[in-house]
Amino acid sequence: MRRIQIRRKEAARLIEDAKNQKISFKLDRLKSAEVVELEDAKILLLNRTPALIVFPDGRIIPHLQGLGRITVCPIVVVDKGAVEYVAKGADVMIPGVVKHSGFSKGEPVAVVSEEYVAIAVGVALQGSETITKGARGKIVKNLHKPNDKFFTVLSSPAEGEDT
Repeated sequence: MRRIQIRRKEAARLIEDAKNQKISFKLDRLKSAEVVELEDAKILLLNRTPALIVFPDGRIIPHLQGLGRITVCPIVVVDKGAVEYVAKGADVMIPGVVKHSGFSKGEPVAVVSEEYVAIAVGVALQGSETITKGARGKIVKNLHKPNDKFFTVLSSPAEGEDT
């Protein structure tokens, strides 16, 4: 893991790429920008808050810790029975969805409980129009959940970490 300061211009480019993938921002002022480089992804920190996870293939999703504070994206609300499984990494199944906003296949989607607590972030496997009564199958591929590597790598400094 390597943590490095980046220029505002580089952060602005990543933010623009995220906006093109349907992620909105609630950032008043950009004071600092850092990137934590992992083996298989980068985490963008804006004003010291994890905001985005950037994958090598160009896909970008919001980080759970910045969701609602810095970033906003389409959501699915899952029922109580699905919360535990999704929080542990399961993909979201259509029958477990109780409400949702509009989204298209491939867009980032926040998964929240009925109390609107964020429990995961993933990518839509189908458009939101496929969520109908009696429909079956997966709707969101779970890419980030509480206490996964994107979450825990930020909680304690690693040996040899660059600052």
